[in-house]
Amino acid sequence: MAFIRKKIIKGKSYYYLVKSIRKNKAVRQKVIRYLGKSADLAKKL
Repeated sequence: MAFIRKKIIKGKSYYYLVKSIRKNKAVRQKVIRYLGKSADLAKKL
């Protein structure tokens, strides 16, 4: 299952495409692709 994750670093928003992976009975998240800053993402959409 893949979804978009928003991270706020020093007050700026960054977006990542993330996939959930089960490893040793724990769910881990792997970044598939960096999507960009909030302003860049709005331009792409």
